[in-house]
Order: sequence, then structure tokens, then C-alpha cells
Amino acid sequence: MGKVSMQALKVFDVAARHSSFKVAAQELNISATAVSHHVSNLESRLGVKLFIRKTREVCLTDIGLFLAKATDSGFSTIEHAVNVLQTQSQKVKVQTTSSFAAQFLIPQLRTLSKSYPDLEVEIVTGEQLIHDPHAISIRFGEINNVAKSAQLTRESFNIYGTEECLSKLTNNDCVKVFIPKWKSRLLPSPPWQQWLNHNKLDLNKLEVVYFDQESYCIDEAIAGSGLAFCSNTLIQYAVSTKILRQCDYSSQASQLGYYLVSASVSSTQKQQQFLAWLQAHFD
Repeated sequence: MGKVSMQALKVFDVAARHSSFKVAAQELNISATAVSHHVSNLESRLGVKLFIRKTREVCLTDIGLFLAKATDSGFSTIEHAVNVLQTQSQKVKVQTTSSFAAQFLIPQLRTLSKSYPDLEVEIVTGEQLIHDPHAISIRFGEINNVAKSAQLTRESFNIYGTEECLSKLTNNDCVKVFIPKWKSRLLPSPPWQQWLNHNKLDLNKLEVVYFDQESYCIDEAIAGSGLAFCSNTLIQYAVSTKILRQCDYSSQASQLGYYLVSASVSSTQKQQQFLAWLQAHFD
């Protein structure tokens, strides 16, 4: 931009918007003389006439109108960017799956508020990842393909339920088992068959019902409708509050886990605080 100052452009932008040096001076909290000086200096630097001065007002020349459109767009863009950054610094936006939000993140936010009472978290859920460079994105998928620095968990699966439903499993009575079946065919399936083989169980005694959300499986188990075959992370809260209990059979490791889409997203202090809190839960 050469020797043209940003301050002069800002003064010009305000004066152009109001068609008045006096009103511009009031908005900028400077004198009308200072406004006139900045505009004259800008005209001198550019070698053009930007305003036609009249007794009680000023009006833009064609060249002034051309520059005013550019400064209005430019300063609006800057103002929007500043507002976004200020909003970012005040709260943390987290994008994740609906199951992770409902079964893990939201129940655990109580502990976050104790550690960081001024930290506000906005949770956006969806099974499809929407790229947002300002958000922390937590996804679920095949963990072997994710860099170690971005990994949060490697999930193991087991059966969980109420005491009544678990007793049916122990007594070899017929009982429903709710199992997640992912919408995405790219995700490895839950290790249901491996779990059966490892624990040497007879499938004939189990009535399998599939849901496309792991959260639904857990909700059905909490309601006492049957057992949930689910991952260790999402069941944490229900087990810790003794709503559900893990069965006496062995857990089965999987290729699945939760991870950060971008391990480098920690540009604000509040994002760093949230990530420190989150990673402490999985260490």
C-alpha cells in the first residue's frame, strides 16, 4: 500500500459512510480538522480527489466512491474476523458424534465446570464432519489410521445392563442384546462375533437388536429392556453412577476409538484448557 496509512483509510471510510467530516469526527472521537487533514493527506498520497467539499457536507467523487466500496468491504471483513476471534476466546466449540456428546461429554461437563468455572462449551453434533477450523472436532473411527498424538481412546467392548437383565444372561435365559450397527460402511464393525467366540457363548440364547447409534443401545439397557454391547468410553457414566453394571465376561478389544481430527487445534487458552481436561480423562 506504499505510504498510505491504515488510519487515513479508516478516517476516509467513516467520512464516506456519513458524507460528513463532522459526524465522522464524532464517531472517531477526533476533531473535524483532523478528519479533513487525514483525507487531504490521503488524496495527496494517491494523487486523486476523493471528496467534493460543500459548505455543510461533502460528497464522494467517482474515484472516491470506488475507494469507499473497497474500504467498506475491507473493514467489514476485518471487523467480522475480529468478532469471530473474540467469540472464540470466550468459549470452546466442540464438534462430535451425538452418542459421544450424549453419553460421555455432556454428563462429564460437571467436572469441567469445577476445574474451569469460566469455560463455556458449545457442542455441535452430527455424524458427518463439517470442517470448521475454529472448532475442536472429536470423531469415532478406525484408530490404527490416526496419528498417536491425535488419539484419545482405543475402545474395548463388553456387555452392560441392569442386575435383572444380567442375571438372565448368567442363567442362560433368553435376553435381548442391543448392538450398534454403524451407518458408515467405512467403520469396522463392533467386535461382537469375536466377543462371543472369546467368551464361548451360545448366540441362540441371545436376541440381537441393532441400532445405528450406540447411544440408543445404552438408553435401552438403562430402561431395562435388555443388555447393551457397547464401548467402554460411552458406558463410563452409567457404570460410575451404578445405573448399569458390566457383565462378568471378558471385554473384547477393537480397532475403534475416539480421536481429534486436528491435534494442533489449541490456539486459544480456553481450547487448551478443554483439551487438557479431555485428555486427562483418557490418560
